[in-house]
Amino acid sequence: MGLYCALGAADFEDGIILAVNHSGDSDSTGSITGNLLGAAAGAEAIPDRWLAPLELRSTIEAIADDLAAFPEWRFRSQGDAEERVFYATRYPMG
Repeated sequence: MGLYCALGAADFEDGIILAVNHSGDSDSTGSITGNLLGAAAGAEAIPDRWLAPLELRSTIEAIADDLAAFPEWRFRSQGDAEERVFYATRYPMG
């Protein structure tokens, strides 16, 4: 259903509205559709009126940016010390 909504959508908003307005597991369908459309069109496709009231938007965007850079992360003996300290401070492990 999520794939159907993503492929049949005129735009991001249309796809999400289609995905969450059916009688099935609409929250999961909306999530899958949003992931597919977001991967295809980027964050710019999300309507500004949906983003403006989003709680913790800067935190969500920072985590998303960090996850996008994840393959480049270096831990332990790899990478520079400054980067290791940055991520260890930002995401403590215990």
